[in-house]
Amino acid sequence: MHRETRSLLFLLVALLLSTAAAQVCRAELASALPDTALDRPASGVDAALVLKRAVDLVEPALPVLRAGGTVPLSEDAVGYAAVRFLHQRRLLPQGWSEGELTAEAWSAMLGGFLAWYGLNGPPSTAPVTAADVVDDVATVLERVAGTIRPAALLASDPSDGNKLKFWAIIWNWTVYPRLLVVRPDEGVELGNDPRAVLPNLGNCAVRVTNFVTAPQETAKRLFLTHNDSRMYIVASLPDRVGAWPLEIAAGAELDAFDFSLPELGAVNVYAAVFDGPEVGFGTILGLMTRVRTNMSPMAFLSHMQTP
Repeated sequence: MHRETRSLLFLLVALLLSTAAAQVCRAELASALPDTALDRPASGVDAALVLKRAVDLVEPALPVLRAGGTVPLSEDAVGYAAVRFLHQRRLLPQGWSEGELTAEAWSAMLGGFLAWYGLNGPPSTAPVTAADVVDDVATVLERVAGTIRPAALLASDPSDGNKLKFWAIIWNWTVYPRLLVVRPDEGVELGNDPRAVLPNLGNCAVRVTNFVTAPQETAKRLFLTHNDSRMYIVASLPDRVGAWPLEIAAGAELDAFDFSLPELGAVNVYAAVFDGPEVGFGTILGLMTRVRTNMSPMAFLSHMQTP
């Protein structure tokens, strides 16, 4: 199929499904490819590299969703890490090969990614060139970006309300609900308008607009509501194979939040989960007088709960 015909069919499908044909992160996605000549024939490795970059953008520090199985690519091959990553996240279908990228394999790869967010309608034709791979993923990523619900948690130093003690993103409306804790940037201050720091937590696919700020102890209580609640680190960027999951000792949670733990010395972002009861509406109401937020109590409760 000629590239022009294929592009027209994809556009018509997108319009029929009432989706946006706009694209995001095209440059970032293209940079995942080792060969910048995008007019060359598309391959299965191209597809894996670009889709893996898309997942990284919208699902940072995503834990493994499937253990075991065989990765259909040799460890010394270009793209092995991306193929292994997709295999472990259930995004590498049977029938995928490093060479020819079939319509069935491509549809399954993008369809699996879209299904994480309750979306459907990936392209049903195989990419002709590497540029087509980038275009398809950029269009899918635009749709995904419209469904996620990130909310920033900005914890201040109790002795200086302008000083950022730690910050994180509440990432519950996703395939793996978690708290993304980000290493603080030196010199970032909350100031009078916390919205000014939110762009630091986003990227070309993720735009964080909702926030809650609180002293660090109050922020911690949003997740560790009972004495027997426990915090676990389950993934990180960069990844540390074999280091996770790691249970944080009771009382050491703030050391984890501000990256004081030695295990986090080389980590920039990590995913945390909590063992214990979810925060309830009564707790939210009780904390509302101690936090600053641009969300209503119901909206904040929605962000705190998992779908």
